[in-house]
Parts: sequence; structure tokens; C-alpha cells
Amino acid sequence: MLPVAVKENDALDQGTDAETARLAVIELHRNLAVSAAALNFDRHQSRGVRIDEARLLLEMATNFRRDGWADKSRRFARRALFIFEQQDGADPLDAVRALLCLAGAREDLFDHTRAEADYQRAGNILNQLADTPDARVLRIQMIRGLASVLLAMDQDGRAETMLKDALALAEEVLEPTRIHIATVLDDLAVLCWHSGRLEEASRLHVQALTITEAELGPEHPHAATILHHLSILEHARGRFAEGESFARRSAAIRQKTFGRDHPQVAAALGALAALLDGQGKPFEAKQLQRRTQRILRRWFSPDFNAAAKAGLPARASGNPAPTQEHRRLA
Repeated sequence: MLPVAVKENDALDQGTDAETARLAVIELHRNLAVSAAALNFDRHQSRGVRIDEARLLLEMATNFRRDGWADKSRRFARRALFIFEQQDGADPLDAVRALLCLAGAREDLFDHTRAEADYQRAGNILNQLADTPDARVLRIQMIRGLASVLLAMDQDGRAETMLKDALALAEEVLEPTRIHIATVLDDLAVLCWHSGRLEEASRLHVQALTITEAELGPEHPHAATILHHLSILEHARGRFAEGESFARRSAAIRQKTFGRDHPQVAAALGALAALLDGQGKPFEAKQLQRRTQRILRRWFSPDFNAAAKAGLPARASGNPAPTQEHRRLA
């Protein structure tokens, strides 16, 4: 196994300003990449080491995607997938995990056709495997990802059918928690936004939040994601004061989890700024908007203009559904 001396959240804790945090994470990823490259040059290494290398690459790809670097996530997931598929004796579920990460990164990059194909490849592998609890969890993730792609392609009917199938499967998963039910309910709520069923979306989000808080605690990042979705939904409904409380809770959880200058914090602050603006509080709103843009520009690059708007919800008079940028940073 490759030793990893510091975790990503530890790197974020080393500095409180956005530039320090960004550079700390970049340095961590660089060190991990050097370790992976050193292994990659040895083509005669043992099967176990090669698989460890692929798992490290997949972990990095997952972290890159979480932090908004979709293109880097795509490249590392592809490298991990190549090793899993070429290495004799590799666990097929590892290949499925790599495909799901690769598909998600491509979805974030708006490459919906390839994302759909990768999700389907993952499903084809799962169809050939025994129906174990781990395989069921991955199947739920595959269905959720494929439904998200279909939703982005305005195929709401197919997406809703798939998510209801995923919900039925989640209720059968042999696990001590019900968190998979909550994640599917949250996805169904987003689909309801997309089709204009805002009341139903609100009910499903609250149901998902209740389960998540009971299973993982009220300050878990999954709870922050649902709170973020609720804040944007309330903005779309014109209920700015109600949405403000959700946005503040989401921002507080994400700041505690990731550090004060993480892109997910920026997304929550952008939503909060829009809600404050809707209540006629332009001064605080503009301060938060500037902070949101400063975080995203320092984290990614001065040219990453689209990310600076990622936390801002759609106006109630427009499309009430979250944009692709929302889903990527939510």
C-alpha cells in the first residue's frame, strides 16, 4: 500500500485563506501523483501493488470531483479503470466504481453522451455479478447517475421511472442505515423541481433530510447538500426568509467540514446571497457574492468564470430546477 501521510481535510486546515487552502490541496495531490507515477513506471510490479495504485488513483479522482476539478477527475478515473480492466484478478466492483466516477466527471463536463455510456457499462458489469449488498449499493449509484444524465437531457419521464426503481432497491439494501433511501429521495426532489412540482419537491427534500439527520447526524455533509437544495428551492418559490435559514445551515456545515474557502462553501454562500438579495438586503448579499467569486477564482483560476455563478439559484420566474453547475458543486 502507498502511505498517505495527510488527508485532504488536514491540508485544508493548514490555512484559512482561499489561496493557502488551494495550494495545500494542490501540493497534496501532487505528492500522491508522484507516488502513483513511481508505481506506474514499474511494469513488472506485483498484481497487488498495481491494484493498490489503481485504488489510489480512484481515490484521487473522487476527491478531484468533490473539489470541482472535473477534468482532472476524469483523467485519473480513466487511468484507474484501465488498470482494473487490464489486471488479472481485479475485483469487478472496483471497475464499476471507476466507471461511476468517470461518468460523473463527464457529466460535470456536460459530456452527457459519454457519461450515459459509462453508466450503462457499469450496469452491464453489475448484471453479470452476484446480487450482493455491495453490488446493490453500486447499482443504486449507477441508476442515480444515469437518471441525472437523462434529466439533463430533458428525459424527465425515463429519469423518474429509474429513480423510483432505485428507491425500491434502496429499501431492500441489507445495511444498518437508510441513507441510500435519503439520497434517492433527494434526487427525486430535484427531478420534481425540473418538472415544476415544487410542493412535492419540498416534501421529498424534507423527508430526505429527516432520514439523513437521523442516520448520519445534523452536521453531516450529506445533510448540507439537502439543505443547499432546499435553500435554492425556497428561492424559486419566492420564500426568501425560509430559504435563508437553510442556506446558513448548509454554509456552516460545509465550512466546518471542508474549511472556510472550499468551493462547496462558495456554492452555499452564493445561494445565501441570492436569498438575502430577495429580502432587500443588498449590502450583505454583495459581500457574500464577492466572497463567493473570490473563493472560486482563487481555487480554480481567474478564468473559471462559470464557477463564480455556481451557487446562485435560478429566479422564481425562471427555471426552478438547479442548473448543472449547482449539481456539480452542491
